Amino acid sequence: MVLERSYEGIPVPLSRKSRALTSRALSELQLEPGMLAQDVVDAVATVLGKPIFLEQTVDERFKKTTGSFALTPNFALIVFRGIDPQAYQMHSLFHELGHLLCRHRECSRPGTQLETEALELVLWSEAEREAEFLAFKIASLISRKSRSIQAFG
Repeated sequence: MVLERSYEGIPVPLSRKSRALTSRALSELQLEPGMLAQDVVDAVATVLGKPIFLEQTVDERFKKTTGSFALTPNFALIVFRGIDPQAYQMHSLFHELGHLLCRHRECSRPGTQLETEALELVLWSEAEREAEFLAFKIASLISRKSRSIQAFG
């Protein structure tokens, strides 16, 4: 059975398995309003049991990719576009952290570029939906604003 959630008015299906996985991941973090992005990174690093290094880039290869991650036996690396607005960089960071929390081994991309159809990229696989959902939830949980006026929902 697929549970329907809305992402800017478009239904986003999350399976029961994905819902359980993302709920477990969020409960491990113990996020609170007012936490900074570095606090979230540190919390995820604690859950993973290894440090997470962040790198902003303006590399040409990241024109159509907002972020990515790599796992090694000793650390995790998250690379994200440094030319994006700060709020978008935070969302990209939280998205990549979502992949790590779900224990995804890679951040898969479709074979064709969907530049004008970014929403399709987000919804194209279960792993991307899980990471996107966690990005939204992390931003919601650490926001100092009331739920009705949060930037991400």
